[in-house]
Amino acid sequence: MSVYPWFKQIWQQWCQTLAHDLVSPATLLVVKEGMGESDFIEATARSLLCVHGSELCGYCHHCQLMDSQSHPDFHWVKPEKEGKAITVDQVRQINQLAQESSQFGGYRVIVIQPAHVMNESAANALLKTLEEPPARCCFMLVTDCVDRVLPTILSRCRQLHVPEPDHRIVAEWLAVETGQEIAPYIIKLNDYAPVRVLDFIQSQGNEAYLRLEQLFCHFLREPLSHIHDLANLIQEAPSERLTWLWYLLTDAQKAQFQTKDEIVLPGSEEVAQCLSYSMLYQQYRELIVLLNRLEMHRGLNAELLVFDWLLKFQGAPCLSTPTAI
Repeated sequence: MSVYPWFKQIWQQWCQTLAHDLVSPATLLVVKEGMGESDFIEATARSLLCVHGSELCGYCHHCQLMDSQSHPDFHWVKPEKEGKAITVDQVRQINQLAQESSQFGGYRVIVIQPAHVMNESAANALLKTLEEPPARCCFMLVTDCVDRVLPTILSRCRQLHVPEPDHRIVAEWLAVETGQEIAPYIIKLNDYAPVRVLDFIQSQGNEAYLRLEQLFCHFLREPLSHIHDLANLIQEAPSERLTWLWYLLTDAQKAQFQTKDEIVLPGSEEVAQCLSYSMLYQQYRELIVLLNRLEMHRGLNAELLVFDWLLKFQGAPCLSTPTAI
């Protein structure tokens, strides 16, 4: 099992830690989502469980159990539903597992991903265990929002920060993986996160984006005729689709100011022509607030909030009207 090129430096640090038996009871991996972080975490877990350590032999009993996703000393905690929090009941369950003996007399590995979506009760419950960590139990926390992890939990963790790869390295890696040159705007749309871009391509994400972009432009011309269709399309994946629109509005503002940018989304010029600067800027700011609310408060009704945001476009000038800058 190999690690992605942009993880090599962190992987070398981890292997040194393992070789000197200096594994911390809790490690926090700070990494942008879409970098292949789950694969890296699995590699670190295997290095703790495999009889050959960081060599990751692939054939020992531990590796076979990991391959079948049935290793009794490996546990992965995620939100029970996408967009929801990790609950205190989930953390209490892993706290109990952490106190139990290893099935094989080695490490127990518990992954919490993403760590920043633990609600307050869950985070406090985990903190109690981290304050008196069980022997040979390794907690692996993963986040791309380190500022939303409790400071008291941060103080108990060894932090590993994964640097973002150079954009050229991302493009070159994607070209090798896909056998084709990827349009730069697709890489930008996925925040230059290589594995996210690859998933985006393989799941026909570009077709979905272009459909959203087209419908959004239709909506700007005739809001009442397209608002329900657009809202429904966004609702299929609110966080993802709203983030795409954030990129689109960002590029549209650059177009209005005639700011030169080598990489722009295809429909940004059209959006810039549809909206006055004041409307564009206002809706851009409203969208940031909306995205933050949905991220911070995961129980909110995304459908209603999205529809409310779209209603604020009422009165936007159509394409036939000269745009006031």
